[in-house]
Amino acid sequence: MRKMLILVAAAGVLMLAVNGTAAADSAYHTERLVLSGLSGAQGGGMVVNAHANGPNVYAHEIYTLRHVVPGTYQVVLNIYATSLSCGGAPIEIETAQISTNAAGNGHADVKFTPEDAAGLRGSIVSIRWTVSGPATYATQCTVVTLD
Repeated sequence: MRKMLILVAAAGVLMLAVNGTAAADSAYHTERLVLSGLSGAQGGGMVVNAHANGPNVYAHEIYTLRHVVPGTYQVVLNIYATSLSCGGAPIEIETAQISTNAAGNGHADVKFTPEDAAGLRGSIVSIRWTVSGPATYATQCTVVTLD
């Protein structure tokens, strides 16, 4: 009887864990996007876009550059509110600066509050990140659901 109770309790905990995980990612799954060099720029990097949808942190973006021309770079979030293929004029938001070391490696991140996203919540938009400095890098266009 005791073994049966332990098995039922373990199954219940497992079910709650699986249900909680699926619900947290129901609108937009965390995405890792490659930053590719433009015009033959060396190196590259990535953007990780995670939406926590929490009361304090709505979204968290992490930017990484690897083996780029050393220097300071500006990250710009390009939001296309009227096109799902990154067409037209974007809303441009400067989010972070990345300072690289002598090897051209660096990272930065930014957290957005629910208030930061208030005007776009409930929308489906397309987004592209650009990183500019001594060289320029960009992600492919991606579609993001903002709940």
